[in-house]
Amino acid sequence: MELEYNDRSTRRSKLYVAVGLVVALIVGGLVFALLRFGNLAPQGPAEMRQVVVAVREIPPRKPIEEGDVAMRSVPADPTNESAFTRIDEVLGRLSGVPISTGQMVTRTMLASNASGQAFSILEPGQEYDPNGPHLRAVSVSVPDERAVAGTLVAGQRVDLIVTMAINPEIGQTAEEAALTTAEFIPGPSTKVTLQMLTVLSRNGPIYILRADLATAEKIAELVAAGGQFTMVLRPEEDGRTASTDGSTIDTLLDEFDFPVPRPPVFESPAP
Repeated sequence: MELEYNDRSTRRSKLYVAVGLVVALIVGGLVFALLRFGNLAPQGPAEMRQVVVAVREIPPRKPIEEGDVAMRSVPADPTNESAFTRIDEVLGRLSGVPISTGQMVTRTMLASNASGQAFSILEPGQEYDPNGPHLRAVSVSVPDERAVAGTLVAGQRVDLIVTMAINPEIGQTAEEAALTTAEFIPGPSTKVTLQMLTVLSRNGPIYILRADLATAEKIAELVAAGGQFTMVLRPEEDGRTASTDGSTIDTLLDEFDFPVPRPPVFESPAP
């Protein structure tokens, strides 16, 4: 008996495929329409924020003036939340970093905390840390010839060398002083004392340095004892703490073999 060919299943499969294609086209068209025209729906106006921007290049350590900044309206977003919103908030304050033209002025860019203040104890952008060192500003008087010819500027790091008059007999009895004099004599003594201090500001021969409170106490005591300061400039890359022996007249005589003056000897005139 010959079997009759039946293509009913084949026709049903083709129908399913066709229906699937039509559904896919409809879904694709809806997705395209949403992506293409979905943003055309009326939206409310974007929130704007007035911020302070630089209208010319502002170098670091420069007091900001009226001609340096202006107000600009920008879309409000997290990137400009820290920008100043009033010009009077920045006038007279010191820039801590270079500020480019068109750049928003933020709190992390300024070195001073108050208008007219020429320095900030904290570094630009540094947050106060209640668990950190007790940072202070302390001043020392150093003439130009002992301060790198007066060329030091804010932001540089220096070491302090102190020269003091030492008298080993102070506080001793006459008997003790007699014994001490046999080994030590009064005279100047020079030693590097405090290192890696940052210059915050300068007013002529008076320098304002950043130091912790304990270091400020030592500086005050050295001044009270009549110490004379010499400031030496450190390379920016050098963060080492140097160890030296100090210097006194006798050590210099020994090291460089200086001749010691003696009373002249004159020949007696012939009789």
